Amino acid sequence: MPISVDVYLMSGKMVSLEVEGEASVNTLRLRAQSALGVGNGRLLNSFGRLLPERATIAEAKLQSGDVLTLRITQVLLAASKRLVFVHEAAFAKILGDGSVVTWGDSECGGDSSAVQDRLKDVQQIQASGHAFAAILENGSVVTWGDASCGGHFSSSRDPLKDVREIKASQKAFAAILWNGSVVTWGDSKRGGDSRAVQDQLKDVRAIQCSCAAFAAILETGSALQCQARW
Repeated sequence: MPISVDVYLMSGKMVSLEVEGEASVNTLRLRAQSALGVGNGRLLNSFGRLLPERATIAEAKLQSGDVLTLRITQVLLAASKRLVFVHEAAFAKILGDGSVVTWGDSECGGDSSAVQDRLKDVQQIQASGHAFAAILENGSVVTWGDASCGGHFSSSRDPLKDVREIKASQKAFAAILWNGSVVTWGDSKRGGDSRAVQDQLKDVRAIQCSCAAFAAILETGSALQCQARW
C-alpha cells in the first residue's frame, strides 16, 4: 500500500510523492531530486536524522503525512583539536564521491592511511578531541586517530553496523543504532563506558553530550524523556 510524503528543500520548495512500502529510500530520494530539479542529496526524517539509503520505506518506518527534508550534498569538514594545544589539530573532509581526505596532526586523526581503503560512501563524520568516526552509507563505522579517544573500536566486540547517528565527547563516542540501542567506546571517564545504564538505553531517539558525558533522550510511547546519563 503506497504512502504519501512531503519532501522539502531548505529553500522551502516542496513536492508530494507517493511511494510503496517495499520501495527503497534511495528510490524515493532519486524521485524527489528529479521532481525538485536538484542534484544529489540525502533524505532526513522529521527529527533531522539521515534515512538509510538501502532500507525500504517500511524499514525506515515512514508513514503517510511524514515531512522529509532533502539536504543537498555539500563538501563537509570535521575538525579535531586538542583542548590545550590548539595548534595541534587535524581535519577530515568528505568529498563529493563519498571518500575522505585528512590532514594535520597525525596523533589527532590527521593521518587516515590505515583505514583509507574503507573510507568510501561516507555520510557523516564526528570528531572527538583526538579522533574521528565516520558513518558509511551501509551503516557501518570507520574510526581512526588516538585509540584512547575513540580512534579504535575494539576488534573483540561485534562490528558496528546499522548505525544511525554518532555523537562525540572530548575522548569518547556514542553511536545510536537504527534499533534504538546505543554503543559507546573510548575513554571510560569521558562517557566511553555505558555498561552501568545499558539496560536503560533502549528506544533512544537522540543523544546530547558535554566534554565528558552523554545524556540520552528516550521515546516512551509518544513522549520523550531525558534519562540514562553516563
